[in-house]
Amino acid sequence: MLLQSSPLGILGGVLLIAVLSTLLANTAAYFVLGGEAELRQAVPPGVAMALVGLSAAVLPPAAVIAIALVVDYAVVYLAYGLNRRGTAMITAMHYALTILAAYGINSLLAIYQTAPG
Repeated sequence: MLLQSSPLGILGGVLLIAVLSTLLANTAAYFVLGGEAELRQAVPPGVAMALVGLSAAVLPPAAVIAIALVVDYAVVYLAYGLNRRGTAMITAMHYALTILAAYGINSLLAIYQTAPG
């Protein structure tokens, strides 16, 4: 049985993505809010993005992106209690940081998989 198809593997992957997304959400909030951003406020957006990521296996990419942006906006709004503009800024920054992290990780994996030996 492959690790990715076992329940333990899926749970481990979701937890890893949740931790990474929480750190990225905290970085985005720190960029927008400065010293007022707290790590505990970034946990709900991180967990929500990890759970939305599970839908990527069954939905088209455009739908997953749209759902992720809407869910991220709603959870950031609830977690930080900001106005619409502040919430949109944190959501956009979280999205941008997530894209950069995904591209970087994908590039590192591509280099690793094509390495000789």
